[in-house]
Amino acid sequence: MLVWDDTATLVALLVAPMAAALVAATIGPRFPVFTSRLGSVAAGAGFLLAAALTAGAARGEEATAATGVFAVAADRLAVAALLLIFGVSTVAQEFAVRYLAGDPRAWWFTGGASLLTAASAVMVTATTLVGIAAGWTTAGIALCLLLGTYWHLPSARDGVRRAGLAFLIGDGALWVAVGLINVRTGTVDLADLPAARLEGALAPVVAVLIVVAALSRSAQLPFHRWLPATLAAPTPVSALLHAGVVNAGGILLIRLSPLPSPALAAGLLVVAGTTTMVYGAAVMLVKPDIKGALAYSTMAQMGFMILTCGLGLWAATVIHLVAHGFYKATLFLSSGSAIARHRRSTALPAAPQQTGGRRRFSLLTAAVLPLAALYAATELFPTWTHTHAAEQALLLFAWVTGAAATWGWLQRRPDIAGALTAGAVLLPAAVGYVALISAATTFLTPALPDTTAAPSAVWVTVIAAVLLLGALASLRWSPAAAALRRAVYTHALSAGTIHPTTAGALR
Repeated sequence: MLVWDDTATLVALLVAPMAAALVAATIGPRFPVFTSRLGSVAAGAGFLLAAALTAGAARGEEATAATGVFAVAADRLAVAALLLIFGVSTVAQEFAVRYLAGDPRAWWFTGGASLLTAASAVMVTATTLVGIAAGWTTAGIALCLLLGTYWHLPSARDGVRRAGLAFLIGDGALWVAVGLINVRTGTVDLADLPAARLEGALAPVVAVLIVVAALSRSAQLPFHRWLPATLAAPTPVSALLHAGVVNAGGILLIRLSPLPSPALAAGLLVVAGTTTMVYGAAVMLVKPDIKGALAYSTMAQMGFMILTCGLGLWAATVIHLVAHGFYKATLFLSSGSAIARHRRSTALPAAPQQTGGRRRFSLLTAAVLPLAALYAATELFPTWTHTHAAEQALLLFAWVTGAAATWGWLQRRPDIAGALTAGAVLLPAAVGYVALISAATTFLTPALPDTTAAPSAVWVTVIAAVLLLGALASLRWSPAAAALRRAVYTHALSAGTIHPTTAGALR
């Protein structure tokens, strides 16, 4: 009698997208509609299986399966990542059934998306260095195949070249790190790494190699140019890329966190994440096309994720990458509708610009209301501890997001009634946000390493971010800074321009 247990669930979850990719590669050109539906169903089944594993993980159970160096396990971190991977894959592939209907390359997308899903699932569940690196490299290959869906377009070939070069550097660094660890410690099992001796000059070398791999996959400086060069790919590919693949850098850093982490590696992550976050946000604000703006938005968001990794705020990293993944997939898949709405709105009379007292009222209200709502939520929520550094970092992120949303609303209703309406919406939203963050942190904590950031480091980062936002606001509204504003705009627009490449060199 066959008994279906958590191990069978985990194996089925990994096999389903692999089988869909194999079917697409063999009969896809002859049966494109069937192949597309099969890929969507396989991803949806994987999501349901991931939800079942999540329920088991919440009860303290952990599914495992092993075949040599390719052992896998579904702990709390893995199931959170699996929900993101299969959730985004399901939505993107179901969207592609209609989006690519009648397209002769629809089967190519299904095969590549299924292979990418399977490889990503292996990467987040593998419990050995070889398994992680194999899933990592296979996911990169699958993404390059997807980026080359319309290979006849020069812009598509350019995107594949740029991504391929960045991945070649990052994957090479990761495999070298795996080899060095195996030679020195004699093990590739993650569970043995804390007890293994990795000391001397080798520890910082391995740490920096892993940082290079993470930065390359997450499109961080100096590997940032490949991401905005991939916009020639079909919209479902962009959704998979921006909502899933770029998150792999954060997952890799968390999974390899048991290794010694010298200050040099953490410093590189903080510097690269902060610089990319500022650069991506600046270029995003000046990009005239919606997909280009979304690409640089992703770059900035990944900068925040890498920054939290550098500070050791692992719970904040996981919560942010999951939330950003679903959010960015929605934005890319709805970009066509957004353009249509924008065209309709441009035909309407423009709203009058705020001046003087109303602008000051809107700015002050947009800053204070979300802060007050979050403070009230943390006081009302009974289990909020105020002490976890990751929760504090996410509160800052929520405040900035709430301030931006409130400012946008007050552009339409710059009066007391508008402020009261915003407050009525912000308070329950803040309570729900605090409850969600607290529950997610409690769920993830057993599977995450201890937070390595000192409270002083977190608050220094918070204060620096607030000062930077204040400086940008002053530059945005100060009449005396008009010349500087034009110069910043010009430089940001130039920095965000991707020049075509040749097969032999990247410019």
